[in-house]
Amino acid sequence: MKSLLTVLGTFFFSLFLEGFIRVIILFYNKSEFVFWGVSALPSPSWIFVIYISVIIISWLSGMLTVTICGFSPVKHLIALGILFVLWRVNEILQTISTEPLWYLLTIPLCSLAGVYLSYLTYKHSNAESSST
Repeated sequence: MKSLLTVLGTFFFSLFLEGFIRVIILFYNKSEFVFWGVSALPSPSWIFVIYISVIIISWLSGMLTVTICGFSPVKHLIALGILFVLWRVNEILQTISTEPLWYLLTIPLCSLAGVYLSYLTYKHSNAESSST
């Protein structure tokens, strides 16, 4: 039960953070709020900010997941990655007619890259702690 709550909690935490970043960007630029996509962003430089934030948020969620659970990190990260992919598929289905194809193809990769980076960080951290 702890595993399920941890994975779901970190997933919803990541959704909250991504939405909060989008709110900050759109309020800063006095634009209307759109939760998905990049077409509502005021300039292309903000697209880079969204990509970097998705990677960092996914990494942070993955690190929280493996830190809280403490056992079977790969299993928990795969579950978190599946949730991210399902969320991105939902985003793609909602915005397929309004968003550019390059965004729809690359944003799931950013989420998975963050989860993979959290796995590498966890693996590297455990390798260092076991060697000392």
